[in-house]
Amino acid sequence: MKAARLPPLVPVLVALQLASPLVLGELAFQNPADSKGRLATLLPAPSTTAQVMETRPGISVVELQQRVSQGGGDLRILASVVGQLQEGNIPSYDERLGISRAEFQRFLIFRNTLEPSGRSVRLSVSRDGNRVTFTDGPGTAPMLRGLVIDVNSGELSTAEGFSAFARPVQMSAAQDTTGLGIVGGYAWDVKGSNPRTQNALQGHLSLLQLVGGQVLLSYNRVIIQKGRISEDSLNLMYKR
Repeated sequence: MKAARLPPLVPVLVALQLASPLVLGELAFQNPADSKGRLATLLPAPSTTAQVMETRPGISVVELQQRVSQGGGDLRILASVVGQLQEGNIPSYDERLGISRAEFQRFLIFRNTLEPSGRSVRLSVSRDGNRVTFTDGPGTAPMLRGLVIDVNSGELSTAEGFSAFARPVQMSAAQDTTGLGIVGGYAWDVKGSNPRTQNALQGHLSLLQLVGGQVLLSYNRVIIQKGRISEDSLNLMYKR
């Protein structure tokens, strides 16, 4: 978490307020019965153990190998390039690879992937009718405390008093940059501010189905509380 003192907060709060409406009613479920069932299957059961995932840079080495092989490039040069990449070095372009310099550079672009950190947390949730609330407790993720999801309407409410409705997420293999095999799910974009308390929140929560039946829960937020701004990010993977 990053924290720093801010200048007077009113301009910042106004900017957040104007960025988007606090509640996007038009994003409510169009087919409540169907969406209720799908959303419920993504939410964690009480005391679910989740893996903490870390964002790490990666290079599309496999795609580079396939492109060079298909183009009839020199496999010895390819092996040298891959070896340099695996050692953390940036290789130089060699025309014997059989691809253009521009294409070679595209393969070297770093992209973030999610990988297990070796740590885990317990997801403490309570259910009251159609509302699922993330609660606090030993070994839990404090960042999720106070989040409430209504599985009937798809509405998310935060501990800071702001809310947003879910929108469906569909993702193809080409669009998935996490390397986890995301199929689809739901996401919430919540923004709001309270000039009286000088608190504000801009957050993105997603629940995404992965190939193999696992779920990726991601929550990223920038929050202003009592004159301080903090930025938090959390990625958790669990079996459902």
